[in-house]
Amino acid sequence: MNNNTVDGDEAPLLAPPTQQEAFDVVIIGAGLAGCTAARLFALDGLHVALVEHHADIAAFKQLCTHFIQASATPTLRRLGLDQLIEDAGGLRNGVDIWTRYGWTGDVAPLDQNGEPVFGYNIQRRTLDPILRQLTSHTPGVTTMFGCGVRALVKQDGVVSGVELGGSRTGVVSAPLIVGADGRNSPLAALTGIQPASSENSRFGAIRAYRGVTLRRGTCSQMWLRGPEIGYVFPNDGGVTVIAYMATKDKLDGFRTEPGEALERSMAGFPDAPDLSAAEPVGNALLVKDYPNLWRPAAVGNVAFVGDALMSIDPLWGVGCGFAFQTAEWLVDTLTPALRQGRPISPALQRYAKRVSRQLRGHRFLILDYARRHGFNAIERLTFSAAAKDTAASRHLHAFGARIIGPAKFLSPGALVRAAWVDLRQPAARSAQPDAPV
Repeated sequence: MNNNTVDGDEAPLLAPPTQQEAFDVVIIGAGLAGCTAARLFALDGLHVALVEHHADIAAFKQLCTHFIQASATPTLRRLGLDQLIEDAGGLRNGVDIWTRYGWTGDVAPLDQNGEPVFGYNIQRRTLDPILRQLTSHTPGVTTMFGCGVRALVKQDGVVSGVELGGSRTGVVSAPLIVGADGRNSPLAALTGIQPASSENSRFGAIRAYRGVTLRRGTCSQMWLRGPEIGYVFPNDGGVTVIAYMATKDKLDGFRTEPGEALERSMAGFPDAPDLSAAEPVGNALLVKDYPNLWRPAAVGNVAFVGDALMSIDPLWGVGCGFAFQTAEWLVDTLTPALRQGRPISPALQRYAKRVSRQLRGHRFLILDYARRHGFNAIERLTFSAAAKDTAASRHLHAFGARIIGPAKFLSPGALVRAAWVDLRQPAARSAQPDAPV
């Protein structure tokens, strides 16, 4: 998580005149979204300044599920990153989900050709340096590590660049400024753009281990039991990430020894992993409060991607996938105007509309569940059917992997079929009807 903040009341909004370096695009933040945008813009022939406050190219985001949704795999292939992930030991992911209705099974969604689709599990300590190296060696990308944004530069009332501080000073200017600088986005603070927010009723604990004994194979696993959620994410290097979320009334039991509380809580799930001989890798991270935040996709000639655009409940693991995808959407929408020297306002409006069209439904459902402590009637129906029927499970996993959107997932035909399965099929053997839902 990027915790850097800039106080817009203290930092000047208008930098003094200084020598400038001109680019086609200036991107603030060299995480997943920033590097994706930088590399793809450069591959399209544009000159990009990539500004990152970390001086070390090997820096990585620690608070992450390390789960990349299958919806982002086409973007990874376009970047040339998919093979690098596999060469580094990243695992093609699927997920098996348990509810009171039983296990859904690790049933992969299918693409338009009927082939199974997948994302990747890979530690950010592995992924982030690989992507930064790949981006840094892309012709057309100028990397500026160890730099922060001190102020905005405006021309005729429009942001035309940023003044840098740190290892490199001066002004970098461009027709398009991109905020890829994380959840707390210093660029957004400087522009005065406040995020919208909503409550997340849960806290979370996460820790990595070596030597975890899994009882459901090597796929990712997830438990949804009333207000409690558990996860297992096998990763590269024999490391397994274990995570647990619950409503905040259980937080006091985690404050003193979050690692022990995490292990104790996970042990109560059916078919839970055996952590008795596992070796912890680092300390347990305890996230006490994680409200949902989201910003406009574009304001003036400033656009946002990744967590700077939307950072919402990590329960569903959409952050990495949407970071890659929003960056790609921005590139595809803005590149023609930038290459032809045309005004970019119409293209930014199209980008904002695409973001709304693609993400609004997902965000609505995620925000709604973040306030609740269990399933609603439709969720009970779909998870019950998925535990009994392969086709219903594949449909659920297609939505979970963000291959399909809420409209298709909740279509009348899909719900009628789920109701038919639920009425006709017996309960799964792994069901626990008395468990919370």
